[in-house]
Amino acid sequence: MYSKKQKKVIKFLESLVNKRVSKEMLNKDLSIFFGEKIKVVNLSRKDDELCDFNLAFNSEKKETYGYFDIYFLKMRRKGFNDANMLITEVDYEFDGK
Repeated sequence: MYSKKQKKVIKFLESLVNKRVSKEMLNKDLSIFFGEKIKVVNLSRKDDELCDFNLAFNSEKKETYGYFDIYFLKMRRKGFNDANMLITEVDYEFDGK
């Protein structure tokens, strides 16, 4: 069972799917939403360009403590807002502190 805050996190993360962003834009948006400095880490395998790439981060705040994955495809060219990836899926695992 998810808390109210966790449900808000899930809704926010799901709203990222099908959005075009850059890593910098994503870090900024995540930091604002979570109210803490968030910096995604690229866990992608460089040798398989046919699969989705994987960014990961965690939240240290008590009410949102957990581990999060954001999957994306690289765009062939940058968008008008310097977006260079298309988010395809998100995953989350909340862990009580």
